[in-house]
Amino acid sequence: MRVYSTDHIRNVVLVGHQGSGKTTLSESMLYVSKKTRRLGTITEGSTVSDYQPSEKERQMSIFSSLLHAEWEGHKINIIDTPGYPDFVGEVVAAVRVADSAVFVMNAQE
Repeated sequence: MRVYSTDHIRNVVLVGHQGSGKTTLSESMLYVSKKTRRLGTITEGSTVSDYQPSEKERQMSIFSSLLHAEWEGHKINIIDTPGYPDFVGEVVAAVRVADSAVFVMNAQE
């Protein structure tokens, strides 16, 4: 396992409303960084971040998930958060530990 100095670690939280594409974005980030061999999909229940049976059944994130990627010598900790308002506590906790946030919005709505 590679050891990173703190100046080469980034903590990024993905925030947005339900169905905006946060989990799909996190899947793409893992795929592009070669951490996964294929893109998982929510409808198939094959995403890395939604692994709990209740998340697969409801086809939505219920818990925040911590994912890791490497990019240009940096370790990127990606926190995929739920978008449904009932789980806002998960989002608040994730934002507190993040260096930056990516706000994801559905461009069709």
